[in-house]
Amino acid sequence: MAKMNEATKRDFVSQMITPVEESNDRLVTSGFDPATKVEALKVKKQEAATAEIAQQEAAAKAKEATKLSNDKLDEAYREASNFADLLSGLLGKEDELIKKVRKFRK
Repeated sequence: MAKMNEATKRDFVSQMITPVEESNDRLVTSGFDPATKVEALKVKKQEAATAEIAQQEAAAKAKEATKLSNDKLDEAYREASNFADLLSGLLGKEDELIKKVRKFRK
């Protein structure tokens, strides 16, 4: 099977159903009743749509979680930076502790 993107695959599934339903009488006359296959395809199409919605919801939650994580990390960094500035003000820029702390920011 050629490599297709999601939209192309979804379109193909949808496009298969309509013409087969429209040709139902001719297919039955030819000895093949497509009803079972068409219904199965409709079920698979709905399952795929439901799974896509779940995927989109999960992606939205992941995006929110990433933003929250980044926001909390920024808060922690600012707090640590402020603490380093406080220590520098107390001990002076030439203190050994401050020299070590300064290296951490690089």
